[in-house]
Amino acid sequence: MASILKPEELKAQVEKLKREGKKIVFTNGCFDIIHVGHINYLKEAKKLGDILIVALNTDNSIRKIKPLRPIISEDQRAEVVASINVVDYVTFFDEETPYNLIKYLMPDVLVKGGDWRIEDIVGSDIVKEVYSLPYIEGVSTTAIIKKILDIYSTSVLDEEFLQKAKKIKLLVLDIDGVLTRGDIVFDHEGNEFKVFNVRDGHGLVMLRKAEIAVAVVSGRQSKAVERRMKELGIDEVYQGVREKLKVFNEIVDKYQLNFEEVAAMGDDIIDLSILRRVGLSVAPNDAHEEVKRVVHYVTKAKAGEGAVRELCDIILRSKGVLDRFIDEYKNL
Repeated sequence: MASILKPEELKAQVEKLKREGKKIVFTNGCFDIIHVGHINYLKEAKKLGDILIVALNTDNSIRKIKPLRPIISEDQRAEVVASINVVDYVTFFDEETPYNLIKYLMPDVLVKGGDWRIEDIVGSDIVKEVYSLPYIEGVSTTAIIKKILDIYSTSVLDEEFLQKAKKIKLLVLDIDGVLTRGDIVFDHEGNEFKVFNVRDGHGLVMLRKAEIAVAVVSGRQSKAVERRMKELGIDEVYQGVREKLKVFNEIVDKYQLNFEEVAAMGDDIIDLSILRRVGLSVAPNDAHEEVKRVVHYVTKAKAGEGAVRELCDIILRSKGVLDRFIDEYKNL
């Protein structure tokens, strides 16, 4: 197991090792949640010399650059890193960068991960050998934390929420900022273009097959919306609507439903009057903060990038029919 030393203790060891002709490699980082990317990176760093020093940001140092981190405290992070067999010494630095520590220890080799250009690596002006080693793509502490949050946020769909979803017989959607990203694009002749997500569309098709009605209500007028809704078989299309709540109430009355049987997704404060009335209110991940504050659920996906499909899947799963669709496609 590597030694965990204070900088002044490590300085004496470095000077001794240099006299013995050892080549000292230095790297640094948070090393908050150790993963395979860290292990491979440290193995490659060790190959560049004889002795590998890993300098860890203290908890205080990390908070200066990442206010919600670290997840793991500095003493535990040090013990984990020290247990990696290619590591020889572990130390700490309390500043935002290890520049002063590098200048103090004067290693022979300086190493950082592949997202750093060599000229940008802290200490590259005082260490002769500097390397930027490639990372394993897609593997990072941030990605791991996101995956954990995604998994557990799904499990947070508690029984009360699923019971709300199970009652739904009508889904009312905004267009811009819900079924699209919210961008408004015109060509040189003034024609408006919209981009729709294919998975969102298939989710709506499955809802209709499950006998759940779908309506769209938009304050804008667009031929692209007419065409897309026609492709999806959605007849309840209301565009150029000034009073969304009035149209919403008319739709609900038409289907002879009560509010708890209606779900709605909106992204901006103009949608609040509807969202506050329905049995299941949902907002895309990139909706206005005030909207996200009042709805029952905020999707993991952004508008126009699968947010509507996420809601469709929740409703279908709560009714026990999503697996039926999956089985049908498996057996095509």
